[in-house]
Amino acid sequence: MRLILFVGLAVALTHCSSKKDVTVSQEEAPKFDKTLNSSTNQRGEKIGVRDDKVTVQKTVYLEEDLKKAQDEIEDLENRVYGQSKTYPGGIYLGLKTCRARLADPRLGGSGVPEPMEKWEKVSEKNPDFNYHVDRDNNVVAFSEEELATRISNIRKLKRVLNDNYDNFQTKLDNCQQQLDTAMVKMGFNPEDARAQGEWVEGPNGYKVWQMRRPSTTDPEELMKRKAEREKAKSNVE
Repeated sequence: MRLILFVGLAVALTHCSSKKDVTVSQEEAPKFDKTLNSSTNQRGEKIGVRDDKVTVQKTVYLEEDLKKAQDEIEDLENRVYGQSKTYPGGIYLGLKTCRARLADPRLGGSGVPEPMEKWEKVSEKNPDFNYHVDRDNNVVAFSEEELATRISNIRKLKRVLNDNYDNFQTKLDNCQQQLDTAMVKMGFNPEDARAQGEWVEGPNGYKVWQMRRPSTTDPEELMKRKAEREKAKSNVE
């Protein structure tokens, strides 16, 4: 038997929050008093009337919903932290790189970067296993979790990761602003640190990005670029 998740949306001035309690019932989804011919053009959705309210009813198989949620969590986690603690990525790595650049003595820094927040794999958990002996005399570990609890935990996890994403993005934006200010104080142009290139004609009529020079964090390279820019400016004048 395949489990089906049911979501009903009444078309009224109500707000459906993802923080609401999850209910799992063995009963079938409630029937409409009257089914309407209108459509939302969304798979699994139908429109009808119940208790004098026009309602959108959506059904989705449990495995589809859980897989979608797990994929979203994995994507969010990679965008925030990257793949592993040994090889971090995402915004976490961007913030770590920015803080290292900001601490560079050649840019007026102290030489000691601001400590990073703890890298964590938020989705990892250690289930509480119970053990039993199977019919082949093997000791087997197993765990149980109510479906409603599993779905509630997934929703909470998505909220945590979204909050972490916003938090790290804010810190990265602030760090980049401080870095730009430090570069200006030392006589550098922040634009010189960024990669430069242009869009050119590519195969089959598509535009492709052609890089003229990569980004850099080396103050000596920045001085070189500054000199080139000032030379080009003086030639124009």
